[in-house]
Amino acid sequence: MAYLFAMTNFLNLPKLILENGGVAFAAAYAAVVGVLCMPTMVMEMSIGQVTGRAPVLAFYHLFPVFKGIGVAQILFTLVVLACMTKFLSTLCLFLYYYFWTYHAGRNGLPWLNCKAFPEFVSQPCREAGSITNITQINNRLNTIQAESSMMQFLTTLERPSESIADFKDFQYSVLIAQGAVWIGVFVAVCFGVRFVGKTVSFVMSLGFASLMAFFIRAATLGGVQEILEIYWKATDWNKLADYQVWRLAIEQAILGTGIGYGAFITMSSYMKRNNNLVCDSIFLSLWHLIITFVQTMSVICIVGFLSMKLGIHPTELLETGEDQMWYMLAYVSYLPKIWSAILLTISICTMFSVLVILSLSVLSTVEDAFGENWSKCCRRFILALFLCGFCYGLTTYFATQAGRHAYELATRSIKYCTIYFILTAELFATAWFYCAHKLGRDLHNMMRSRCCSCFGHFFLYFTYLLPVLPAGVAFLNALDYKFSTFSAPIHEWKYSEYVGIAIAMVPLLPIPLYFFMTILCACCCKGKDHQKTCKRIRSVFGSRLQSHQRNEKAQPIPRYTSNAPGYLLLPQAPLAEPEIYA
Repeated sequence: MAYLFAMTNFLNLPKLILENGGVAFAAAYAAVVGVLCMPTMVMEMSIGQVTGRAPVLAFYHLFPVFKGIGVAQILFTLVVLACMTKFLSTLCLFLYYYFWTYHAGRNGLPWLNCKAFPEFVSQPCREAGSITNITQINNRLNTIQAESSMMQFLTTLERPSESIADFKDFQYSVLIAQGAVWIGVFVAVCFGVRFVGKTVSFVMSLGFASLMAFFIRAATLGGVQEILEIYWKATDWNKLADYQVWRLAIEQAILGTGIGYGAFITMSSYMKRNNNLVCDSIFLSLWHLIITFVQTMSVICIVGFLSMKLGIHPTELLETGEDQMWYMLAYVSYLPKIWSAILLTISICTMFSVLVILSLSVLSTVEDAFGENWSKCCRRFILALFLCGFCYGLTTYFATQAGRHAYELATRSIKYCTIYFILTAELFATAWFYCAHKLGRDLHNMMRSRCCSCFGHFFLYFTYLLPVLPAGVAFLNALDYKFSTFSAPIHEWKYSEYVGIAIAMVPLLPIPLYFFMTILCACCCKGKDHQKTCKRIRSVFGSRLQSHQRNEKAQPIPRYTSNAPGYLLLPQAPLAEPEIYA
């Protein structure tokens, strides 16, 4: 539930819905969650539950040649963890300075007020919540302009250089915040999956309670009816005939539910073998839609209040991505100061939970690689320390003066194709090579409820057709790639585009490399059994899942049985072996 508490929908959906057909886009999003995301959840949870392994070994047991899919998921997760750390540490600094203003006895907040915090102002300043007059018709909040108090506060924290290659000095406040994030992750994961569950449950409950408080306050501010009428008038069902609308819905649903990262495989690998994962998948899909509705309506309601109060059209009050976070912090400048803390709490709790779960996925993969003994307390502690230290090392460049530009290059490079290609390979390998029907039979063997296993089997049939959806999104995004849209400091270094392409493509390389290397080894290496080449090639294309299950289920046969008929075992006659009856 915490993993599906998506921050991306909080920031992106309000604007996407308004600009792409209103309720029609919301319906398209819900349809994609039902048709693409829920069957994929069933598939990923089935893989994790039947193998009991994290992504790399899970795909190895399905097909040895597709082990690279799990490796690609882990490599991509490491890049995502680094990027999330940068954004989360920035929000933590906002919360730190929120409490700092109380401790210092200062009025206002440094990202909202210019005059009260001159140490954060480097040029003529305008408050982030004030109105910028563009024309007599179009006005918007002065939030993401260079002269706004918000951008000047961020500039003071980061002191960005003129080029991405000019990293200059470390910004120690950012470095410490990033370190604090990974200390928190380490504490959450080092004691094992049970403690992870307790930590994430607490953090998610805190975030959900804060979200509900924010939603109730936003819904009672006024202007709700007017903004809902605007969204209703923007509804255009003919937009559903436009493939671009479906592309955006698919893209947002994949990012919002987190399918393709391997996290569902990892979480379900810790479940009991007879766990009803089909009911879990249905419940989680419904939960995601409900929490997405609450998140989206919270933003829409407060935008309606500001639109009525300031006379600005809602389209001028909405952005997507990180910019929308700065807008939301500017929205609450019209509310009491406490709501800034509540908004930051929602965002920090949401992102920290996802960060912990993705870190658990990587840690479980490393434990699998070293063997089951490394899941014990002391060895897991060492692995968790190494993992968190390694991920913290990946984020150090973000703490330099070139960190803002590196963060932009990384986040914008990976959003085009990477996760969609990984998801395509995952769906294709599982549905077409292992066979979705065979995975459905595994469901029947695992689950006691025949009704639910039949439903799950039916959902898995969708996976035969699903690879075309993420593949289509990846293809369209690749066609829209334009390096000219990146900021000027990135263009200052002539190798920036190649680095961006490398960040996006390196996680994908294990998929073809493992495929061809496994086949090559099967052709050239006879191994201990000295099998024929054709038999070795068939083995790498054959599933190891059944033998893996048999090995797990195999129980040692007792040498002596006391209930065998016709025999009496005596201590003084150890060689009298009775017959063993199955």
